[in-house]
Parts: sequence; C-alpha cells; structure tokens
Amino acid sequence: MKTPYIFNALLAALSIIPSLTFAQSPSIRQSSASVWMATSEIKRIPNPARPEAGARVRWSYDRGLSLESILDTWAVYGGDDLHDYLKMYVDTMIAPDGTIARYSLLDYNIDNVRSGHFVVKYQQHFPSDGVKAAILTMLRQLDEQPRSVADSVYWHKAIYAYQVWLDGIFMGLPFRAYAAPLYRSQAQTDSIWTDAAHQVERTYARTLDPKTGLCRHAYDETRLMFWADKVSGQSQHCWSRAQGWYMMALVELLDAIPASHPSHARIKALLQKIVDPTLDFRDKRSGVWHQVMDCPDRDGNYLESSSTAMFAYSLLKAADKGYLPKKYAKIGRKVYDSLVKNFIVIEPDGSISITDGCTVAGLGPGISPEIEKALRLVKSTAKAKENRRRDGSFEYYISEKVKDNDFKALGPFIWASLVLESDGVNTAKIITRNARHRN
Repeated sequence: MKTPYIFNALLAALSIIPSLTFAQSPSIRQSSASVWMATSEIKRIPNPARPEAGARVRWSYDRGLSLESILDTWAVYGGDDLHDYLKMYVDTMIAPDGTIARYSLLDYNIDNVRSGHFVVKYQQHFPSDGVKAAILTMLRQLDEQPRSVADSVYWHKAIYAYQVWLDGIFMGLPFRAYAAPLYRSQAQTDSIWTDAAHQVERTYARTLDPKTGLCRHAYDETRLMFWADKVSGQSQHCWSRAQGWYMMALVELLDAIPASHPSHARIKALLQKIVDPTLDFRDKRSGVWHQVMDCPDRDGNYLESSSTAMFAYSLLKAADKGYLPKKYAKIGRKVYDSLVKNFIVIEPDGSISITDGCTVAGLGPGISPEIEKALRLVKSTAKAKENRRRDGSFEYYISEKVKDNDFKALGPFIWASLVLESDGVNTAKIITRNARHRN
C-alpha cells in the first residue's frame, strides 16, 4: 500500500512544527533509568518520524521498538512529553484511512510488521479507526506471508525467499500472537498461537549449532545462497543480536499466549533450552557479550550493547514472570549492572546514552534464478540488489558500523530498567553510581 504523494508532502510540511516545539524546551528527567533514557531520546531526536535530520519519514522495526519502550515507560510514569512524542509519530506515519507511510505489503518484508506490536499497544490506550486499519493491514501481510516449503516458517522477506532468520521470528510472531485475540476469532487465535510454537521450534531445529548450543543467524532452505552451508543450509556464525532477537521473541510470545494454551509450555521449554548456552558465552571479565557470539576470543571481536541489553531484559522479564526459575533474576541483575558499567554514559547536558551498538547486520541479498522465480510466484514488487559483502563471515560482522543510541539497544535497555523498577529497584541510582561520564 503506497502513500499518496500529496499525503507525503503534507507530512513533510507539518513535521517541521512539532520538531521546533521539542527542540526549544526538552526536559531530561532523571527519576528512573527508563524515564531518563526516554527523555534523553526525545532531546536527541525531536521528531520521532525523522531520526536523521533532513531525511524522509521512516517506518521501521527499530524505530517502533524504541517507541514501544517509551510507550511502556509512559504507561508506568505518565508524562505529556512522552505521550506527545508517541502521538507525533503515529499521526505522522498512519493516515486517517490506515495507510502506512513508506510501507508496502507486497514487499513481504517481515521487519515492517514489527512496529505493529507498538501500534497495538498504542491503540489500546488511544483507539482510532485509522490505527485499527493499519493493524489489520499488517495482520493481513502475515496471513499471506510466504513460508518455507519443508517447515512452513515465514520467509524473512520476499527478496530473501526460502530463508528463515532469527530476526524475523521476533519481527513477526509476537505481533501476530499479541494482536490475535483482539482482532481474530477464538478459533483463529488458537491456530495462530499453535503456529507460533511450531515456527519457533522449527527455527530452533534448523539453526541450532550442536557444538555450542547457540543458534546460527539464519537458514536457507534451498542451500543455494552464497552464505549458506551446502549441507545444513545454516549461516556461519551466531550473531549475538540474532540470538537476542530470538530470546526476546520467546519471552514476548509467553506474554501473549496464556499458560492454559499448549503452545505456552512448548515455548517455555524452548526458552530454557537456549538460556544456559547463551550465558556460557558471556564474557567473564566484562559480564557482557561479544558481537560475534561464538568467537569470543577472536581478534577484532568487540563487546556489543544491543545484544547485552536484550539478554538482560529477557532474563529479568522471564524470571519475573515465572517463565524461568527465580535464579535467573539474580543473573539478569548482574547483566544489567554490567550493561550500565560498559555501555551507559552520562552526557555533559545530563542526558544518558547507550554506546557500542552494531547499526545493522544481515546476509545478502543474493540474486539467483530461484529468487527471481519466487518473487514472481508471490507477485512481489520488491527489488533486490545483490550484496556479497554480507556473507555471514566473522570479518563481515565486525566490519559493520557501531554507533551510540542505536534504537535496538535503547529499547531493550528501557525494558530491562522497567522490570527492575517494577520490583522497587532504584535504577537511576545504579546509573549515577556506575555509568561513565562523557567529558
């Protein structure tokens, strides 16, 4: 669904006004780590729809992730600044008729439905017909999303035909499971929850490295991609953030699916399977994780914040909700403390930043007759440009850019903070005591 040109032009003109409003009077509140980071983000990026100054509006999974964490912070602490920031994004990106700016269903890009998880939460607080229509569009995409032949697991994108990525499990399944009881019949919801358990189990089986107990980043059913092993179809390494995506997906599915449903126990068992191998690869000295998770001692590897934040949140939330034994709460707290010591910085203006986040990592795309045929088969309008640099090698993963305040680190950090705060922990004190200061 393409946004009309006039609508885009109007958005571009109107977006200038709220940007100026926030830029003139940002207020950093340091009452808790979640509020502190959320208000720091508002100061850094006054217009949430335009993370980069002068760029076009952006509908993306990582922007939705960070905004969802800010929405969860608002739900606990309130604040007009947080509410207005969230509203600005939704009003900019979703038209009254439900059209989503910069979104096309026929790309079958599963990343683009992740923001649906945020939007469903937003709709529950601030209902509107337009937002509901947008949610139904994203649900329709998942109803129609192409799947692998052998396992019936979602392709990551149309341009990644027959490929299953750990990233995609997080992007699609929690949103669908969470939205189902609100927008589908009970029978359809039961089927969606059963399907979610099936997809995470098959993904685990296809990506598992039995030597480490970790999951490789992705799997190619055809085994024809240049990055895929010709026997297993797996990519070469466990990328730490991919493991983080997968762990968070399991926790979110357990939140969405009632304990009375058979899928809940299946997913809970899977979470227990992956948690201990993940902890085995935690750096002993720093207490956090490396970018390439299964090569912790290799020269050039570095400590990475987004994966560490994801693991901290997953451990804390799962132990708090009873998805994991209580002993993991203590481990999660230690991970959180290490996260703050290694990656949280107090800026001269009083805001806080999270450092050393990998901006992006992926595999390919690669172009082949099979991919081109698949695009025609699903009638996708997506276009792919081959990128053999993204070959899944160690050298590739450590070559991607690293930045401060990457959304994929910021969101899970806020969520981890919220879990601790719900248990009465003074997270602002942890930051004040342990975070570094930027001169």
